[in-house]
Amino acid sequence: MAKMYGKGKTTVESEEQQKRRWQIELEFVQCLSNPNYLNFLAQRGYFKDQSFINYLKYLQYWKEPDYAKYLMYPMCLYFLDLLQYEHFRREIVNSQCCKFIDDQAILQWQHYTRKRIKLMENAAAAQQQQQQQQQQQLQQSNGGEAATAGEAAATGGMMATANGNGTASAAEAQPLGGSVQRGEPGQAQAVIPQQQQQQINGLATASNIKLELN
Repeated sequence: MAKMYGKGKTTVESEEQQKRRWQIELEFVQCLSNPNYLNFLAQRGYFKDQSFINYLKYLQYWKEPDYAKYLMYPMCLYFLDLLQYEHFRREIVNSQCCKFIDDQAILQWQHYTRKRIKLMENAAAAQQQQQQQQQQQLQQSNGGEAATAGEAAATGGMMATANGNGTASAAEAQPLGGSVQRGEPGQAQAVIPQQQQQQINGLATASNIKLELN
């Protein structure tokens, strides 16, 4: 709120009077954007009054960013700069000159509007394209993670199947009713039928009994 005062604060003015002056100067400086209003002032001799010319110089504080942000018609600052030149103040009294400036201002606004709309459309299209690219990259990333998980699951299933087949092969290799004679590492293991094993055990028992009797 501190900036909502006109330049040249004096101790004579109260705070309410300063705010009022700020509003009046804001309205007046924006009226300068209308070439017809400038022609009106010129035809009534305001631009020949030195005090009014000094007032126009004083109004240049509206070009500062702290004040310019309140302007709805920034073109007024361009005309405010032109009014600092005597040649422009003298020529603006001519109605034809005023009409030419007014026509050029209208054309500039129309061109600016079309150009602004085109810039906004291009910016929106670029933003939409960027969003689509981000979505595609996200989908590709999610698809790659799913494929990796599927490959890991398939590898685990193959390993489990291989382990199961190995266990079954070992079980099938051992005959029913027999025993496995384990040899040295790297050598083939002999399978002894149950009947021969019982005979061997019987012979070993008889030998032990005979040794004890002796």
